[in-house]
Amino acid sequence: MGKVQKAGMRVAENLESVGRDKWARVYASCNRGCTMTSNIAECINRYLLAARELPIYDFLEEVRRMIGRWNYNNRRNGTYTFTTLGKKFQEMLSINEYLCLRMTVEPSIGFVYTVHDGGRRFILNLNNKTCSCRMFQLDKIPCSHAWAVIKKKNLVVDDYCSDLFKPEIVVKTYDVAMDPLPNEREWKIPKYILEDVVLPPRYKRPPGRPKKRRDKPLSELLLWEEKTCLQYLWTT
Repeated sequence: MGKVQKAGMRVAENLESVGRDKWARVYASCNRGCTMTSNIAECINRYLLAARELPIYDFLEEVRRMIGRWNYNNRRNGTYTFTTLGKKFQEMLSINEYLCLRMTVEPSIGFVYTVHDGGRRFILNLNNKTCSCRMFQLDKIPCSHAWAVIKKKNLVVDDYCSDLFKPEIVVKTYDVAMDPLPNEREWKIPKYILEDVVLPPRYKRPPGRPKKRRDKPLSELLLWEEKTCLQYLWTT
């Protein structure tokens, strides 16, 4: 927070006013991932930018085809992943393994160990999958201190990784298939729908070309400014 205050006092005040549980994982009331974005919504909006000009049926058909392709590609990628975890989390696991090379482990009672890392001591409970650095319980994968203990005890690292990040669970996420839509002549439409009369809209669209991009509120612009500032601090 000291670095944030040096970059901009207004940014620090805004972060404090919204509460640390909203932006700091260690203060969160629930387990949060390391990345929280609206990228998926923005990606869908960008893909459907041209489809918005289509009639409603063609628009819905484009959405169905898009989700079907995404599900197929994601399921295929998960099926052909032969590492312990998915790509992103496998990289995190490999980095933690590299960081543990110069650490020393001192056993204590039961599954409790003391890990010495550059003059600092961390307490690790391998049975509860917790570490005083908090990264083990937050990331749900072994931190560098847990890696040091796992290597010393010759244990299998797979047993200490969350199943949520494993390829077989990713494949199950996309088990629900998007069924192909038959030809329009083969549709079985209920009679009450065929007899329904669809009236034109009550209000007419105002003149001028409709907007394709939404107007961002002031709160979102301030949040973007704070995020940019924090990213600059983390990289420096």
